[in-house]
Amino acid sequence: MQRFLHAVAIWVLILGVAGVSIYVPHRANPKNTEIDLGLMHKESELAGADEAHAMKPDTEATEAESEPFQEEHVSSSTELRGRLLVVARSMAAPAGATSEQDLVLGDAPLDQLASAIVMVNFGMKAEAGEQIDLAAKGFDSDSGDSDDKANDKASDAALLNATSAVVNAWPASDASAHQSSATESSSTLAAPPTQEQFELLQQRLGWFGTFAQAKISADEHALSELQESDLKFMLVLGFAAIWFMGFGACGIAALITLIVMGLTRKIGSAITSRANTSLILGETFVAWFVLFLGLQFAAMLVPVDPESPWRLVLSGALMFAALGALAWARWRGLSMGALMDLIGLRWNQGFFQLLWKAAISYVTALPLMGLGLLIGLGMGWFFNVPNLGNPTHPIQELIDKANPMELFMLFALACVAAPITEEIIFRGVLYGHLRQGTNKWGVVASMIFSMVISGTIFAGIHPQGAFVAPALAGLACAFCITREWSGSVFPGMIAHGIQNATVLALNVILFQM
Repeated sequence: MQRFLHAVAIWVLILGVAGVSIYVPHRANPKNTEIDLGLMHKESELAGADEAHAMKPDTEATEAESEPFQEEHVSSSTELRGRLLVVARSMAAPAGATSEQDLVLGDAPLDQLASAIVMVNFGMKAEAGEQIDLAAKGFDSDSGDSDDKANDKASDAALLNATSAVVNAWPASDASAHQSSATESSSTLAAPPTQEQFELLQQRLGWFGTFAQAKISADEHALSELQESDLKFMLVLGFAAIWFMGFGACGIAALITLIVMGLTRKIGSAITSRANTSLILGETFVAWFVLFLGLQFAAMLVPVDPESPWRLVLSGALMFAALGALAWARWRGLSMGALMDLIGLRWNQGFFQLLWKAAISYVTALPLMGLGLLIGLGMGWFFNVPNLGNPTHPIQELIDKANPMELFMLFALACVAAPITEEIIFRGVLYGHLRQGTNKWGVVASMIFSMVISGTIFAGIHPQGAFVAPALAGLACAFCITREWSGSVFPGMIAHGIQNATVLALNVILFQM
């Protein structure tokens, strides 16, 4: 009974700390807070790449008042999805009518204004107007009397007017056949947008503003550059599709092979089993979680310029510093050798075996990630959530304006620091805790239970949202499988790094194109 209560206490703490790490970032209003805690959690696994924590220092009130007004911009993920919709339509005629729901890019005001530009390109002027009205209501709901709020409202009102001017001035030749005659007869074209309005659109809506100016001005040079950029965009996406589908097919074959070999006892579990170690590993995971979050909060007091690449260095340093929580297991009586065995920090099979097991780990992760994406899409369809609730990762916003030094640090953070620390903690400590605690259930039951629970926690603390969590959990389960049959976290580290590097490189190419 005492051990049971001990285990319950550990999981109350794990779920409590995980709940805080999930709740706080999503509760914060990015326009009113100086700190985005969502940047504390990484994963590049979807569009993204691993976590990069952009921290703002806690300044004096007088300094805060002197800071320049910062306008909100449309997210990179919204820009990517909107561009994909428009480019796909321009490259080939649509097979059928496109529904309004398919063109909604999100429920934030800037997403709705971007949706309006996409919709008017599809000939949906009335629907575009509705999106502008929704955006106006969203801007109005953000009330306040401060100077920043006044600046917000003035900029937002100008952006609404600019978007309305774009919708009204959109070339009639781009209207699709299903545009209603009532809309055509009742539309009163306003004056074309001014150059200042186009500049505002480009500043706050990015590619959507550039696209609108090229279409409305009918500048042959601008349209030619836009078409060339669109072609490169589709070529990059095509290469990515071939990459993931090709290696994903190899992953399906590898998964089937592993399952067959496991059922026929040609391979087995390589997890080290030691009595009375489950609770120690559970306590160690709690210690890491608390230390990691504590270090992130403490880092807010460090006077690092949020625009400086040193914030990324600090983020990586904090990841490794949090591994100091492993000292808890040593303090609780585990020898260093026993701890390394339990969390998979040993490798005695040679360099080439490490490489091919890492390769198998990577390819098996892709179909499980794909399955998770399908589950997320199903959830989005069932709950009627457009674009899966506009999932994004803070690292995508860093990529768009990153200089070469910052890109190097992002890759180091996402492809080295994050895979090392996360594999040790989640596939080493947490998965080890669950496996040691359920080893009496039998290998298969214990393995499945441990994969699902550890994968769910791993996915849940990342900032992309609930509908992308199944894809992240799929990746986590694949790395757990590697941990199980190799006995080590090292192949998973390499596979994790490859996955993050691939997705991060794809994001860099697309967002900086």
